[in-house]
Amino acid sequence: MKKSIPFLLIVAAVLAVYAPALRDGLVWDDTALILRDPLIRSWRLIPEGFNHFLFVDATASDFYRPIQRVVYTILYCAFIFEPATYHLTNILWHAAAAIALFLFAQELLRAFEMQERRARWIALVAGLIWAIHPVHSAAVIYVSGLADPLAAAFGFAACYFVLRSFRATGNLSFMWSALAGVALLFSAMSKETGFIFIALALALPMFLRRWEVIWKIALAALFVGAVYLPLRQSAEHNPAPLPLDPAPLSERPITAARAVAEYAGLLILPLHLHMDRQVDAVPRGTGDARMDAGAWRELQTLLGIALIALAILWAIRARTRHRLVFTLLVFAGLSYLPVSGILVLNATVA
Repeated sequence: MKKSIPFLLIVAAVLAVYAPALRDGLVWDDTALILRDPLIRSWRLIPEGFNHFLFVDATASDFYRPIQRVVYTILYCAFIFEPATYHLTNILWHAAAAIALFLFAQELLRAFEMQERRARWIALVAGLIWAIHPVHSAAVIYVSGLADPLAAAFGFAACYFVLRSFRATGNLSFMWSALAGVALLFSAMSKETGFIFIALALALPMFLRRWEVIWKIALAALFVGAVYLPLRQSAEHNPAPLPLDPAPLSERPITAARAVAEYAGLLILPLHLHMDRQVDAVPRGTGDARMDAGAWRELQTLLGIALIALAILWAIRARTRHRLVFTLLVFAGLSYLPVSGILVLNATVA
């Protein structure tokens, strides 16, 4: 297989699946982030954009995502308010994220000494499935969802750069590590969940038993914190109000178990997709419909607990028998934490 074929296949698959979105307009938060944000009106305002959280109008938020604003600034300077160009940008960044995932997956399989041809095919299949799975539709089609493919593209690229640094020597190794640090910073500045990639990058040398290089990744992580945290702390910020009725800590393990079952269902059978779902431990509201939903949620809790137990058992068995499978299971768990329901988000399932 020629080296360029996987890239072409991934881009073609993404364009084929998401091309209808080019006919869509700007809705909901798109109007605030594009039509009403004065900080995207000129490239000269890009530095000022780093001094503000998203939503500079009356809407409050805790989202510090300056890279997203930089992309909107470039698009505005070139195309003003043409919706198709904003949708195309989301699609292309999603394709870039899928390519970065393919490169990372291929390099990871190589690091675990998988045969070259087999590693390429497995990585390509994984990249294609990730690229076209309907569960990503909200992030790709919704213009304001740009933060997700941005953070994913930079994050997967960072993990790929980390693995390349393991194979390099001397100055070349430092170059790959430096690129990883910059990509991790861009991922975190695209969306807060991008910080998960720092955890993955730090875990890579541990699972590959490359203890002699872990200090380089730790240095890259410190670089991200040294740049990101002062910028975020000094930015003008209108904090979002706390949820009126957040679930108490005692209920969150139940919510987390239900979320596992909900996400598993969405991955296997992605029907009735929408941006946010609620799987609260205690059903809110009254009436027969709410009570029926509550009864179903109890069964969902049991299913979620069973799935968690199976995943833990699988990881325990793979720890000594198959290091690659064990590593992937741990990475899946780390990646899942931000949307697991343990933390308070806009919805219990995103």
